[in-house]
Amino acid sequence: MSVNDENAGLGRRGCLGLFVAGVMFVVLIFAGLIYIMTRPQDGEIEAAERAAIDACWQSAQATERSFTEESCREMEKQFLRKFGHQP
Repeated sequence: MSVNDENAGLGRRGCLGLFVAGVMFVVLIFAGLIYIMTRPQDGEIEAAERAAIDACWQSAQATERSFTEESCREMEKQFLRKFGHQP
């Protein structure tokens, strides 16, 4: 075997190693995102979101803009989807 043949073999193994490391990195990122999105929400987070919705409705009454009311309704829909009941 010549020197070039040995270096070519090391290069292929190095590329495979980088590819495997890249795939593992992507899998870890997706697993982390799935964990964050599916973990249960506690009462403190629920109370904070409920308070944000109440503040949104108070500002909507003060400004009387339809865009603000639509935002508050969207917040309520997301709350319902997240916690399974109305705020």
